[in-house]
Amino acid sequence: MIIRCGRLLRSRPCQRLLLIAVFVLTPLIVYLMLITGGSGSDNLLRLRRYRDQQQQTLAPRIGRCSHGERTAWARAWNLTERNHRDLLDDRFTIALSTFHRPKELHNTLNILLANKIPSLLEIVVIWNNLDEALPASFVSQHGVNVRYRKPTRDSLNEKLWNDPSYRTRAILLSDDDVFYRPADLTFVFDMWRRFGRARVTGALARCARVDAAGRWEYSQCHPGGKYALVLTNLAFVDVSVLDAYNSDFDPVQEMRRYVDESRNCEDIALNFVAAARPTTPDSRATSVSGPLLVRGSGQYVNLDPSSGISRRRGHLATRSECLNRFASAFGCMPLVDEVARIEFGVKHNVWYKTLADRLLR
Repeated sequence: MIIRCGRLLRSRPCQRLLLIAVFVLTPLIVYLMLITGGSGSDNLLRLRRYRDQQQQTLAPRIGRCSHGERTAWARAWNLTERNHRDLLDDRFTIALSTFHRPKELHNTLNILLANKIPSLLEIVVIWNNLDEALPASFVSQHGVNVRYRKPTRDSLNEKLWNDPSYRTRAILLSDDDVFYRPADLTFVFDMWRRFGRARVTGALARCARVDAAGRWEYSQCHPGGKYALVLTNLAFVDVSVLDAYNSDFDPVQEMRRYVDESRNCEDIALNFVAAARPTTPDSRATSVSGPLLVRGSGQYVNLDPSSGISRRRGHLATRSECLNRFASAFGCMPLVDEVARIEFGVKHNVWYKTLADRLLR
């Protein structure tokens, strides 16, 4: 029968036999993998975690910031609420940066504006096409105001300017090629209000590790590990974080200058500011927390155009240099590693783990 099936795979009896074999053998194979130490991906994850543990033993040239240093910054920064108390707390603004990518901008705006998002008050498009006329502002069918703002200069820092026309405390920093799905935006905003007000709260995480030479190294993060930054191409921040970023505090001024010089790393600089500042804008408390990764019911959308800064040669090396320059400006590393993330809804165990639990009872 087996020999015949080898020649006649398309016959119904052979297909049934093959299906039975799959159902019988697959659980057995998975069970054997579980009791003998896990799958290849599990082993790879163990290797990555071991590498992280080894890196934690390396002494960085520029160490983590101390309690005393953060206390001194809280006094020197003298952050206050200023006029923020009059801003809306239950709505948010999208600050969307664009640079000569009309197709991506059009697509992103159409998707965001076609859906009713009750908590979305306004979209401010930072129009970096300095050689082009500023488009006219308009109001969407769902009452969302869309206005265009042309910066006075060509600088990545312009996206992080605390526009005095903002009417909400929550600002969703975004680029024209990436966005949360409209159905998830209210959830992400609510999670920011509950858990992320003093943090950079968003969709894309990155890591800062110590290399063999003791320098800080920027890298992608692997599943299940720590992360130290959330990128500002899709992240909520409080307007007070933008205030701090645009302050006269010496380390921050130095970071902004290097952002202009390198034409990169404004998102890293903002993460430094958020990690270094007090937990609440008008508090002397010095407790800090890392960034916060939040995912909705589905994955965020990334159009991933080929012309972005991240596509440039040497991008990771440039970002690593930013980490070390910014840490040098502060005199220590303010970034805080985080391991937790928030995800919408209940996620059940995958089927083979459930099967293993039953078999091992």
